[in-house]
Amino acid sequence: MDSLRGVERFARANPHLLPHLGLRKPPGHTILTLLLHRLDPHKLQEALLKVFPEVDLGEVLVVDGKHLRGSGKGESPQVRLVEVLALGLQTTLAQAQAEGREDGALLELLDRLGAEGLKGKVVVGDAGYLYPELAGKVVRKGGPTSSF
Repeated sequence: MDSLRGVERFARANPHLLPHLGLRKPPGHTILTLLLHRLDPHKLQEALLKVFPEVDLGEVLVVDGKHLRGSGKGESPQVRLVEVLALGLQTTLAQAQAEGREDGALLELLDRLGAEGLKGKVVVGDAGYLYPELAGKVVRKGGPTSSF
């Protein structure tokens, strides 16, 4: 889902999942917002690792695109960046400015990082990165791809 309202709609459409989460009824948008603001990220990570003990955070790369605040005012174009973060290290490995689609910047980052071996790694990004050229490069480097 790409919004909290989308999560709310998903929960309403899949009531059979609610008991697994300890819920009697689907949470609304406001409750989800309040919950997310109160979550301790470290405790959430600990809880998720208990549910998914096979995940090695050292093998998780997170891809995200950002628009620089304040850029694009006046005559200058808005500045967009793509970054790759190592979840286990909790640090940014590399950034690249996106010219056009962000997947091009991500392809450059994968090459620059020498990410030749993606086998056993999890690369997390939103659906905006599911382009055929990018998926092909991930597969050639030994990583799987999937879409939901």
